[in-house]
Amino acid sequence: MPAFRAHSADEIAHARTLYEETDLSPHDIARILGIGTNTFYRRVKSWGWRRRRLRVEEVEAAAVVAAGSRDRALQELGQRVLDERRAAIDRAEDAIVAQLDALETMQARVAAAAMTVLEGEKAARTLRLLTQTLVEVGRYRSEAAAQAAGRRARGEADAAELEKAREALRGKIEALWAQERGGG
Repeated sequence: MPAFRAHSADEIAHARTLYEETDLSPHDIARILGIGTNTFYRRVKSWGWRRRRLRVEEVEAAAVVAAGSRDRALQELGQRVLDERRAAIDRAEDAIVAQLDALETMQARVAAAAMTVLEGEKAARTLRLLTQTLVEVGRYRSEAAAQAAGRRARGEADAAELEKAREALRGKIEALWAQERGGG
C-alpha cells in the first residue's frame, strides 16, 4: 500500500475550487493532486466538500415540486405579459388620441389659412402614420382575441380528453380490483 500523500492547504483549496465550481472531472482533479480517483472520492467525503450533483432521489423530488410550481409560474408569467401588452396598447391608443386632437387643432388652423405648407404636410404625414398605427393596433387586438379563444378551446379540449382518460383508468382499476376480490 502506497504511503499517504499529504497535501498543503493551498493544494486542497485549489482542488476544492476545481471540484465544487468547475466541470473538471474528478479523475483529472485526482491526477492534479497525485492520488487515485477512489482516494480522491474518499478524501472529498472526509474533507466535507459540497456534493457536486444531486442524488437521483433528490432530483426526482425536486422535479415533482418544480412541475407544479413551473405550471403556476408559467400561467402567472403569461398573464403578466398579457397585462403588460394590453397596457402598452392602451398607452399607444391614448397617445394616438392626443395626436389626433393636435391634428384637429392644426386642421382648424389650415381652415383659417394660418398654417404654412410645411406644417400642412407635416400634419398630413402625422395623420397617415396615426391611421396606420390605429389599424395595426386593431389588427393586433383581433389577433390576440382569436389566439385567446383558440387557447381556451384547446384547454377545454385537453381538459375533456384528460377527464376521459381518468374515467378509463378508473374503470380499469375498478375492474382489476373487482377481479382481485372475486378471484382472491
